[in-house]
Amino acid sequence: MNGTNRSLGRAVLVLVGLLFLALGAAVVLVQTLPAAADVWHTAADRALGGLRSGAADTSAWWWALGGAVVLGVLALLVLGSIGGGRTGTVLQDDGPEGGVPGQVRIEAAAVEHALSTAVATLPQVASLAVDVRRVRGQVAVRIIVRTRRGAPPREVVERVEEVVRDLDALLGEQLPVLLRIVRGGSSRPDRVR
Repeated sequence: MNGTNRSLGRAVLVLVGLLFLALGAAVVLVQTLPAAADVWHTAADRALGGLRSGAADTSAWWWALGGAVVLGVLALLVLGSIGGGRTGTVLQDDGPEGGVPGQVRIEAAAVEHALSTAVATLPQVASLAVDVRRVRGQVAVRIIVRTRRGAPPREVVERVEEVVRDLDALLGEQLPVLLRIVRGGSSRPDRVR
């Protein structure tokens, strides 16, 4: 769900929850209060009375069908926009044509461990989080560094750039990297590069 709009998702969840709450309350009222049951039966006879007589209003069915199609299209749009998220493979290569058969696969855990080991040893780093994500069909690395209070972010940036250059040389291709440096003692970001 990382690729979807958070506020839209929450709004949809609230609306669906309120709808189910109202339906549940209506069911309880119909089952426990005879007056509510009478109102329900009267409304149902008025709305669905034409079905028994065979003279159903077809325009209502067209509206229901149209609503279902709109909901289906919206669901497909939401599902289509969900992309990305964590990935398990950073690089997969079958090798050159006509070469030795086989496949080279570098897992995300190896890259996460290598970056964590190289950057976490810095005295300026209080904590570190590394994960590999798929963004728009491309693998990218996200590094979040929480520095100690008073640590200069420039030193951390230079060290992480050096480690990422070494990783790119090792992999044989450049991976996009998002580096987020968070000031120690607060959650306000200092710099995104």
